[in-house]
Amino acid sequence: MLSKPHAAVLRQMIRNSSSALPPHHYPALHSLQGGASASSQVLVMGPDDLIVSLSCSLNRPFGSGIITPSGILLNSQIINFSWLTGAQNMTWLNQRNRIQGGKRPLSWLMPTIVRPTGRRCGLYLTLGTPEGLQGLSGIAQVLIKVISDHKNLTDSLSEGRLHPSLQTNIILVDSEFQEKRVQSLRRRGHVVQRVERLSLVSGAERRGDVMHGVTDPRSSEASAQTFAEPL
Repeated sequence: MLSKPHAAVLRQMIRNSSSALPPHHYPALHSLQGGASASSQVLVMGPDDLIVSLSCSLNRPFGSGIITPSGILLNSQIINFSWLTGAQNMTWLNQRNRIQGGKRPLSWLMPTIVRPTGRRCGLYLTLGTPEGLQGLSGIAQVLIKVISDHKNLTDSLSEGRLHPSLQTNIILVDSEFQEKRVQSLRRRGHVVQRVERLSLVSGAERRGDVMHGVTDPRSSEASAQTFAEPL
């Protein structure tokens, strides 16, 4: 994901007239299988410049349904491997994500930490989401707003989001997404569908001596606190 040459190749595949092309247009390295999730996250930022972004997932409610003798519920991350079904053929199967002993499957979990390079002054930021594939696009959009558009974290988390569905070639937008932007997408030839909610993203940032925790306003369960570091 950090390879600039690979990013340049993907950039050439972007089309303004459509939200997605057939799945084989995209490198199989990054194909994931979606599904319901049962995840939680913890974001911690301290005055010593140490940051923790922790995401934990059973992958779906009650995980695998298997409980160990000690009472631990096992996850079902094994379904994130690429499985051959009756509707698929080997050319569509992600060979890099095939199940194999000692191997971990691709995952949509993306705990994120941003910090200055080579100096203490600057933006310290951490983001996380308990959502699935739609959470990935949510984190990316919040990062763009904070880093590139220089918006504060509260506004960045509050603004509407979109998510391109590669399988259906439809752009999903949430209830906070501006209607004028929806119309702009449709004029470009995109098929847009509005849904109530796409993702929940929470974060914490440090600017100067203030550490500010912010929850997604769409969430009724998350909580955050703000601290000022003593001078």
